Amino acid sequence: MKLLIYSLFLFIISCQGIDQNEVYGKYSPVSYKNTFDTLIIKKEGKYRRVIYDKKKIKLLDYESAYKLDGNSINFDSFYFNLDQDLVAFPNDVKDVDMTFTTYFEKIDGNV
Repeated sequence: MKLLIYSLFLFIISCQGIDQNEVYGKYSPVSYKNTFDTLIIKKEGKYRRVIYDKKKIKLLDYESAYKLDGNSINFDSFYFNLDQDLVAFPNDVKDVDMTFTTYFEKIDGNV
């Protein structure tokens, strides 16, 4: 019974939406070696994406739209960067014709 109550409590907490003001800001992966990738989430449903290669040459700089829905965010015209070597594969950066959805979670009160 205690396990059921604990599980229900965790479920209720995890279903709480993220406040939009907690999402705005600049995000950048820390473990990438081939690219410097920055995602800036702005107010009014806009985001900016800037990617540099390892020689610090700007390869991508664009702005598009996003939509928040509870604990998820849906990015339009998204480039899915997996830290590929964009010097060796320069055409990969042109592939922004996709929609990407990801989820937020809070850990110790931080998104």
